[in-house]
Amino acid sequence: MLACWRALTDLVLGADARVRGRVRLSMIAVWGYSISSVLLVYAMHIGLVARAPGEMLLAYMWVGMTTFYLLVRTDWSTRLGSPGMDLPQCLYALVAILFAYAITGPVRSSVLMMIALVLVFGMFTLSARQVFIMGAATVLGLGVVMATLVHLDPVEFDPKLELIKFVLAASTLPAVSAVAFYVAQVRGRLVQQKAELRKAFDRLQDIATRDELTGLVNRRHMLSLIQQAMQRQQRAGEGFCLALIDLDHFKRINDLHGHQAGDAALRHFADTARAELRQTDTLARWGGEEFLLMLPSPDPGPGGALQALGRVREALQAQPLADGSLRLGFSAGITEHPVGEALDVTLERADRALYAAKAAGRQRTEVLSVPAPRERPLAKPAQV
Repeated sequence: MLACWRALTDLVLGADARVRGRVRLSMIAVWGYSISSVLLVYAMHIGLVARAPGEMLLAYMWVGMTTFYLLVRTDWSTRLGSPGMDLPQCLYALVAILFAYAITGPVRSSVLMMIALVLVFGMFTLSARQVFIMGAATVLGLGVVMATLVHLDPVEFDPKLELIKFVLAASTLPAVSAVAFYVAQVRGRLVQQKAELRKAFDRLQDIATRDELTGLVNRRHMLSLIQQAMQRQQRAGEGFCLALIDLDHFKRINDLHGHQAGDAALRHFADTARAELRQTDTLARWGGEEFLLMLPSPDPGPGGALQALGRVREALQAQPLADGSLRLGFSAGITEHPVGEALDVTLERADRALYAAKAAGRQRTEVLSVPAPRERPLAKPAQV
């Protein structure tokens, strides 16, 4: 039963959270049109409203309501530039109210209260500019309708009485519009402040997790990511490799070309590596000119990690730094992280592989195999 209800609500409101919120607001209009339709049918039944114009108004309301619902529900409204169709719906409702004012005879004055309801609804959906447009359209539309009715039938529509009604409405509606305008401005500022706070939070989070120079994950956050990978490995057996990378002759770059060139070299390596690595690979600045790379390892062995570092090495050779005279190279040590092994043991093994690569002449990658299970120390939580 619950599943059927959820399926029904998803069908009516939509599964997307943003669309559901907009459709719910549209349902307020559905409720208003439904009550108005019942009252209009009753007015037609007792002879207060002529059948022909009453049926025209009913058709106008339900065709419009259905159209707006479908536009919002299918998200076509976003393509049209108005996701909630807020201003079009308010203007459409205003035309319906003015039409009802013209055909409802002795009770037409009570219809004017519906205009205030539309303006109140606009407080929470329209921007300040749209509230101004709505208020101006309301006063102008009411004036045109009253003047037209007086011109067509001055006997039934007493010009003096209609003028009094217009002046009262024209003096009251701007006050309501002003309140709606103020609320819309406050709501707009709150939305802007929320966006600014979101940006500030994202910036703080970026500072806390990223290396400022290279934009790569920093050491602290990398330890947290490795810990998460170890937990996934315990649950689902998703293996991963670690590779320690050290730029070759980096001290010489600083000594011969200056620290600015050294910083440029670090950024160049980071940008090149990011372009060659997969989205599932995570590269971090580990310290100085040293980097740590974590790669998923769905297949046994470090073959995927070797290929990835090979692509990075080739890209660095093809893209020299600065004037073309400086080409970066690196040495790397790769090892797998087996289930249950302490992280510091895996890192120490990768470090030994790195030093083996340097001892063998640099600009190369060495792999150090995982020892037999009985030789492995038990894993301990990473210090983050």
